[in-house]
Amino acid sequence: MIRELAANVSGYPGLLLFCAVSGILVPLPEDFSLIYAGVKLQTGQFQWAPTLAATIIGVGLRDIFAYLIGRSLGSWLIDRPWIRRIAGGARLDRAQAMVAERGPSAVLIGRFFVGFRASVFVAAGATGVPFRSFVFWDGLGLLVAVPATVGLGYVFGEPIADLVFWVLQRAQLAVGLAVAVAVLWLLWQAWGRSGEASEPDR
Repeated sequence: MIRELAANVSGYPGLLLFCAVSGILVPLPEDFSLIYAGVKLQTGQFQWAPTLAATIIGVGLRDIFAYLIGRSLGSWLIDRPWIRRIAGGARLDRAQAMVAERGPSAVLIGRFFVGFRASVFVAAGATGVPFRSFVFWDGLGLLVAVPATVGLGYVFGEPIADLVFWVLQRAQLAVGLAVAVAVLWLLWQAWGRSGEASEPDR
């Protein structure tokens, strides 16, 4: 279904929207949408200038959304046990440590780590990195990372998109299994606590 969605993205507004929702409403990292944009460039369906503008703006909006989540919910979000189990407590701790050590420039570093960047952006918002600083450092990263990733799709075409999608399918399966195990574990813990509470005192 996701592959068909990507293949049917039409026009630059559709591309912008696809980049903006990737990793939020669509369970794919931005890299897949960018590579697919490169494939459309190779086939002549898109042109370079509007493609780069749509992808940079779309990914940038998604990054700002992650930052605003951290800014509005702050440490309450990061400290929730169920959030830490799903997102990875160690990953969130590393993101917070990176922002604390490097300040706003951590946003630039985090942009180049697939699967880690969103945690850094949320941590940047939660730790009070100024919005202008976030946009500046994230913008620098976008100007490098987005054209490079789109270029991969342009140079290697459909085969690289097929490879990325194959990897992502396996990654999604692993994530799905991990989430299912986490949910079962939480239910087991809740059931155990309810059983202990219902036992009469001896």
